[in-house]
Amino acid sequence: MIPAFVTIIAASLLLALFSKRGHAHQGAKEFFTASGQFGAVLFFFLSVGETYSVTSMLGFPGGVYAKGGDFITWFFGYILLAAPVLYCVGPVIWRAGVLYGAATIPDFFRSHFDSRALELVMAGSAILLLVPVGTTQFMGLKIVLASLDLPVAPVVLLALAGGMAFLYVVIAGLRASAFVAILKDVLMLSAILLVSGVAIAHWHIDGGQAGGGQVGGAAALAASAPAGSDHKGLVFALSTMVLQAAGFAMIPQTWAFLFSARDPGAIRRAQVVSPLYLLLFPLLMCVAYFARFHGLQPPQPDFVFITTAQALLPEWMVGVVLATITLSGLVLLSSVCLAISPLVTRNIVSGLNEAGQRRWAKVVTALYILLSIIGTEVSGKFIVTLNNIFYFGIAQSLPAFFAALFLPRVGARAVILGMGAGYATAFWVYLAAIDVGGLNAGLVGLVLNSAVMLTAAALHPRREAATLLTRLRAAPYLPSHG
Repeated sequence: MIPAFVTIIAASLLLALFSKRGHAHQGAKEFFTASGQFGAVLFFFLSVGETYSVTSMLGFPGGVYAKGGDFITWFFGYILLAAPVLYCVGPVIWRAGVLYGAATIPDFFRSHFDSRALELVMAGSAILLLVPVGTTQFMGLKIVLASLDLPVAPVVLLALAGGMAFLYVVIAGLRASAFVAILKDVLMLSAILLVSGVAIAHWHIDGGQAGGGQVGGAAALAASAPAGSDHKGLVFALSTMVLQAAGFAMIPQTWAFLFSARDPGAIRRAQVVSPLYLLLFPLLMCVAYFARFHGLQPPQPDFVFITTAQALLPEWMVGVVLATITLSGLVLLSSVCLAISPLVTRNIVSGLNEAGQRRWAKVVTALYILLSIIGTEVSGKFIVTLNNIFYFGIAQSLPAFFAALFLPRVGARAVILGMGAGYATAFWVYLAAIDVGGLNAGLVGLVLNSAVMLTAAALHPRREAATLLTRLRAAPYLPSHG
């Protein structure tokens, strides 16, 4: 098991080194966004493939195992909705990035609204919201690395994993993440097909009968459904789907991925085929249901995929599966590092030249990885709360983006006031557990965010400004199709 695991991890490092070929001297934009050189295939693996990380391979079957059908409905819903949102919005973001020379979300808002204050607000809020994402990945990696049964302290294994993510970033920036993502996706598809295929074959041989465990049959699956399957539960699921699908376009690493594309056509083509990834999830559902019907008892729900693999596969194949899940976490972790680093080195700290941005980005990456590991060791309900806040917090920049697109009279002051109201409302509703009829707290904040922004703009309109769409139409050198 260990040789197979080490071989795959070493192969990923060699692939990262290979990705640097011909790009030994990287500027800041090359480091953070690959200078917008990725075609449709490489962009697909980077942007679409990285959506499916360690959380997908562990959290999704774990959620199915523990919660049943309602969890599946929510997950499929928001992933499916996110594809058409990015299909429409992604090319616009790409063209705006070229127009303003942007490499981050705050770069765009600073340039469009001509406001250093708004740049700081956008960068600061994005950094705070990204803090728990690294911890979430390390929580998944901790599960995987514990399954190796090595006589090493878990924190040492996490440090080694963090070192790998750091190497990806240092070697070639976003380019390394994209190349390693190809290996990760090929292995992920193979691992899921292998485990689910063996499970289905085993189930067929058994005639669909349970293996004597404590849980089996349709009654068990019905009992596993969460208690929230009422009207409010449905309202919450639907409002969460809409919020997360729209908010997905405002995630900092999503913008970095979009800026890495060669042209808008690469973005559109990737989004057209992105729902094909969802074919993996019925297979993961089969793994979860197999474990339930056959009485497999993982230490916790997130272990169910690994537990099933250990029950069905030879040891060396289990090593391949564990390495695949590890790569899933490391690739996303490196991408988050490359999203959070320029927020500090380009937007919070101003005046750094390109060499300084790259140098300090590596320092920020190391600190972020260290803080994420510490968060994993002390995690608990607090980290879960922060992770939930990420999903409704990141969407609070949506009104500002639509104002940039369509509302020339909205200025930076109105945007900042709206975002402040949105964050405060969403946090208050969520943390105080206020009943709003089942609506997601982030959506409630988004409504107040928009209302405050529009009111402030009506009282103090921006003068002599143009919408983003107007400015893009005036720049015919920017391609709109591809």
